[in-house]
Amino acid sequence: MPLPPPLPDAISPHSNLMRWLGYRPPPLRPLDMGELAARSSLPLRARRLADALGSGGHRSRRKGASIEFADYRDYQMGDDLRRVDWRLFARTDRLHIRETHEETPLRIVLLLDVSPSMAYASRPGLLSKLDYARMVLGAVSLIARRQRDAVGVALLSDEVVKWLPPSSAPLRRQAVWSLLDTPVAGAGTALSASLDQLLNLVPRRCLFVLASDFYEESTRLASAVRRLRYERHDLLALHIADPAEVDFNFQDPSVFFDIETGAQLALDPSAAAREYRAKFNAHRTAVHDDLKAHGFDHLFMHTDTIPVDALRAHLAARANRGLKSP
Repeated sequence: MPLPPPLPDAISPHSNLMRWLGYRPPPLRPLDMGELAARSSLPLRARRLADALGSGGHRSRRKGASIEFADYRDYQMGDDLRRVDWRLFARTDRLHIRETHEETPLRIVLLLDVSPSMAYASRPGLLSKLDYARMVLGAVSLIARRQRDAVGVALLSDEVVKWLPPSSAPLRRQAVWSLLDTPVAGAGTALSASLDQLLNLVPRRCLFVLASDFYEESTRLASAVRRLRYERHDLLALHIADPAEVDFNFQDPSVFFDIETGAQLALDPSAAAREYRAKFNAHRTAVHDDLKAHGFDHLFMHTDTIPVDALRAHLAARANRGLKSP
């Protein structure tokens, strides 16, 4: 049977009405970074990525009204008879209540590092680290909206540049999207200080999704990570890097500029490459190990690679763990 014609833009194929009518959107083409980079705006990139990811379901460990089975318990006087499993009663001659998982919204806070180093892109046609991070966080916000989760956003640099608390209200979602679409540039990098400042503003436990290049001493980050765990927040760290930062495959002697401080360094990259790569990998490993030791997830992403597989695996792992809403 042929697929129905494309829907007008005003009708979302993700709506309950369209699912009820049996509409199935045509299969998506394989995603590549060239396609995403060629799209002219954040909404187009983020929506394409979100559609490729699908939805990231989650459920609470609390039991309540839903359709997903959790456990049986004995019937007690006053229980709703509609929750009795009558088929089990026919086999056992005892009344049992069928309990299900309660679907609960998450409070998600999107954290975007807007320090000057995030503006780096090593070649034309490649997304900067900032644009890549905005695309991924935008896709997360779209998935959260489809699941009716409360979403907030904070722009981090040497301090909290902008802050919007999580909410599921339509106007708040629009404000979150607007802030991702036109972020305010920061002055420098101080992730630990800005995270400490942010934690003084967050009233309750949240899932933080932090997109950053993590250019800060790992020992300083460790204190903020400990506080996140102590206050029982959850964290998904998206470690964004340009391929030139990872490979450091420059050939000719050059003057390298520090984007944040303006400092200059004359360097023969071929002579310094081995030491640079060793220090870069050591820093990345230190950040990864500290986050994992506190139970947080750390995904390393290159701006020339599609983030779909890593994010899809993470969403599936969260769903399988049945993580509860904070």
